[in-house]
Amino acid sequence: MLKVLRLTTNNLRNFSLFQLNKLFKQAATNRILHNPDTNDTDNVATMSNAETNGSPEMNGSPTKRAQTQNLDGIVKFMELLGNLKHLKRTGWVLRNVGDCETIAGHMYRMSLMTFLLDGKGDLDRTKCMELALVHDLAESIVGDITPYCGVSKEDKRQREMDAMQEITKLIAPRGERLMELFEEYEENETPESKFVKDLDRLDLVMQAFEYEKRDNCIKTHQEFFDSTDGKFNHPLVVDIVNEIKAQRELAAEKEEKSQPNHVSANSS
Repeated sequence: MLKVLRLTTNNLRNFSLFQLNKLFKQAATNRILHNPDTNDTDNVATMSNAETNGSPEMNGSPTKRAQTQNLDGIVKFMELLGNLKHLKRTGWVLRNVGDCETIAGHMYRMSLMTFLLDGKGDLDRTKCMELALVHDLAESIVGDITPYCGVSKEDKRQREMDAMQEITKLIAPRGERLMELFEEYEENETPESKFVKDLDRLDLVMQAFEYEKRDNCIKTHQEFFDSTDGKFNHPLVVDIVNEIKAQRELAAEKEEKSQPNHVSANSS
């Protein structure tokens, strides 16, 4: 027994827990632990070489590893995530905004905005980040469905739930966490989900303001400000939105003063 422990300890970094368990089972089978007359050193050395140097049972063939880890499902999951890197947000597409953001870009900024939390409040910042990363995941299959797409809220929710079921099965059982986060965001009852919903709207108005500045068309995307007006709750987000609106007003004044008809009107 001591020889077995000594030999396996010397090579401990080369063994997984599964390998060690099997090693001791094989040792018991070969009477290494029970028969003092057995040349246990040779047997252990032989098994050590078999376990660490290419034994199909230990290292596993590519097929067995794929079955265990569902590698095919993981690759498909990654492909769906890749869709989000290229799918444009429908609201901007419908308004002919050039070079508009993708769904992944939207979720990325939301996720980074969770770092604005100082950790002094009751919000779980890590969960907020996870919620932001997951909240639009279903759109990798169903696309970005807006109220202008002619789909009812009930139908939209069902389509997205079906999509999430499909997505999470690809990486089961790890996908269960994704479904929990998605449902928490949709139910919008926890403090974290409410905060992330605020971030969703905040990113919308921020993006609208950015496009107005980029395309020299301040106040063109007023509808996005109107649709979110009065719906922000977290004090930090409310302050940021008010700052965006203040900067937008200054930009509008500056744009108005730069117009030729503005000058003629003042001089008359």
